[in-house]
Amino acid sequence: MTILSRIPRTQRVALLLLAVLVLVRILVQLSGASVPLVVRILFALLLFVLAVIISRPLVRKFLWKVRRRLLLTYVLIGVLPITLIAIFVTLAFNLVLSQTANYLLHAEVDRRLDQLLTTAQHVGQDVSERGASSITIPEGARAIIRTEKKSPADFPSWSAPGFKGVIRNSEGMRFLAAHGSAGNGNQRTEVFVYQKLDNKLLSEFLPGLASVYIVEGTQVSVTIGRRRGNANAKVVLDSEEVLPAPPAHGFWDLTIESASPLYVQSMDDGQSHEEAIALVTFTSVLLRRLFSTLGPVAAILALLLLAIAIVFLVAEVVAIAFSFQLTRTITRVVNDLDLGTKKVQSGDFDHRIPVRSNEQLSELATSFNAMTSQIQKLLAEVKDKEKLEAELEIARQVQAQLFPKNVPRLKTMEMAGLCIPAKVVSGDYYDFITIQPDSTAIIIGDISGKGISAALLMASVQSSLHAQLSMVEAGEISTATLCSRLNQQLYENTPPEKYATFFCSVYEETSGRLSYTNAGHLAPIVLRGSEVIRLESNSTVVGLLPNFPYGEQLLNLQSGDLLFAFTDGITESENKNTEQYGDERLIELLVRNRDKSLDEILRIIREAVQSWAFDLDGQDDTTMVVVRKL
Repeated sequence: MTILSRIPRTQRVALLLLAVLVLVRILVQLSGASVPLVVRILFALLLFVLAVIISRPLVRKFLWKVRRRLLLTYVLIGVLPITLIAIFVTLAFNLVLSQTANYLLHAEVDRRLDQLLTTAQHVGQDVSERGASSITIPEGARAIIRTEKKSPADFPSWSAPGFKGVIRNSEGMRFLAAHGSAGNGNQRTEVFVYQKLDNKLLSEFLPGLASVYIVEGTQVSVTIGRRRGNANAKVVLDSEEVLPAPPAHGFWDLTIESASPLYVQSMDDGQSHEEAIALVTFTSVLLRRLFSTLGPVAAILALLLLAIAIVFLVAEVVAIAFSFQLTRTITRVVNDLDLGTKKVQSGDFDHRIPVRSNEQLSELATSFNAMTSQIQKLLAEVKDKEKLEAELEIARQVQAQLFPKNVPRLKTMEMAGLCIPAKVVSGDYYDFITIQPDSTAIIIGDISGKGISAALLMASVQSSLHAQLSMVEAGEISTATLCSRLNQQLYENTPPEKYATFFCSVYEETSGRLSYTNAGHLAPIVLRGSEVIRLESNSTVVGLLPNFPYGEQLLNLQSGDLLFAFTDGITESENKNTEQYGDERLIELLVRNRDKSLDEILRIIREAVQSWAFDLDGQDDTTMVVVRKL
């Protein structure tokens, strides 16, 4: 009575009810009577509530000390989440590996079925065209041929051309089969090719990677655990009888056993039966195959992951070891941080928190001091950034002057261009340069990179071209020579990683001829009636290789031809699904609006690309040039 008198009345009542419930449950179990599900659920809930009521005083007493509360907190916010994450990662890792192995297995089965289907079609073609009496099929396979004149009795009546899959005859033998056809009318030939699916063929599916077996039944879950002696799993084919499974590399090497449905059709009536195809392998074997393309890099990655895991483990152990010390110092550190925060709130960024020790929490004080110092630097950097933005705006205005202010007016051609920088300044370039009264250069280029460096190189390209074209005399215009000189200049005066794609063309108004050199640039589009012509690249980019010989091509423009040149900011613009705008959409848009004014065409394309783009901040420079032969 002394012990019970110390327990509160609520807990005493709860203990009594708990004892009664347990006694009733035992009596019902001994009597053999069935307990309804609802009663069992209510019993479990009541048992849980009573357990909570009884344990509350014990928990409260245990957590009365702050040290125990902190230890429990460390376990709940540190050890428990890491354990749960480790369990989740392990389960997800095994699930991904098992499904990867399943994918490889089904891909191999599909490959072999496709091979049989191709063979059936080729055999049917040979028989239809040449009446071939000698046919070639894979080793171990058979072919049944049906023509309009002859229909073998053993040809499956249920099968149709294009069928491929796994079949089973009346004796329980399984085959990979495919049904192909060729010819038409009286010359139509159908071929049914099948290859015996036995242990030897299974061993060739994933050699050195996994053992493969087939199980009869409709429950895929029956297949899993076959190695543990599942009595319900009837294994009908097993590659291990021909080729042993790859060995494990240690106690840590987990077994991966996975199965998936395999639909087998009866060779007699085509009725489908569900079976299961499964595989057994080990984690190390599958990972070695997946990372085999990396060569020696795979071992380096494994060591790197191991090192990271060790670092994480050491960090966790250190955190637990120092938990007591953190408990002792936490109050003082928090107080210092509170005082420092109020100082910063009042605008005193010169205040520094005293660093009292070298413990982990004391690092907060160091971080706070570094933060206040950094804020002071950031305030100064904001002022510098404002000055830089003002200078960039000036640079933008200067660069805008480099683009053609007035488009040359020609009797037989109209021209227009547009450049939309991704940043403040652009690395794209386009120009219309009058060389002779009857010759005009039409140029577009894309400098590697973005921002100021690309803009400076763009200015250099522009000045170089204008200087060269200003010295050209009548009859001496060659786009190949212009690109060669520009290439050598950029190669000698820029870093190796700087280059430019370039499309340089010269239009002769008297002849309507367009001579051009495409130095690695996106192929411009020429719309001529219902025909789409691409001016493909015929040389490499400029500034990459020294003394590179550039070629020149000619195109006679006809009345009504529309030429559209552009940079990758158009076609490589991506939507939220990382799908690029692409050439097809661009050509379709041009065809639909080809008869509109050039400025209207540029506006429509610009709005279409901007509507398509998901990340406008990450958008590349966008430049377009459009000309129309009158």
